[in-house]
Amino acid sequence: MASKRTAVTAVLVLGGVLGLLAAQTAEAPKPLVRKDLLVLGTGEPPALIRDIFRPKTTAAAPSVRRAAGPVTAGPAVAPAETAPTFSLSISYLGSIKDAGGRTIGLVMRGGKTLDVAEGDEIAPGYKVVGVTAEAIVVEGPNGERRTFTKQGDRP
Repeated sequence: MASKRTAVTAVLVLGGVLGLLAAQTAEAPKPLVRKDLLVLGTGEPPALIRDIFRPKTTAAAPSVRRAAGPVTAGPAVAPAETAPTFSLSISYLGSIKDAGGRTIGLVMRGGKTLDVAEGDEIAPGYKVVGVTAEAIVVEGPNGERRTFTKQGDRP
């Protein structure tokens, strides 16, 4: 019985040794990750280009095609001065009242939600002159006023 046990143990050890030798000499498959291409320890990650969770709000500028040939300077005519137009684009989402009873409007501009009250400046030159539950009134840089009504659920 002891000799049988010794023979079985010897066969198992011999099989294990032969398997280990075969595994070391066999050609290893190519790894999935090429470690030679990894860049480690470069420091800070690069700056973000844009927030991938917010849609782009500006359209790309149209490309201008010019005729081939020499470039000639046009006549030096000064462009006519025009009054700035009201170019603010916002959506009025609604309003809330603060502890003092003042109405604060919630406005969406450029994908961001802003809270504004009467007298606040939404953008340079654009000032809030009135906030109600149904609309917000904004005054532009040339004194022009525009009313934005509440967006969303309507009865």
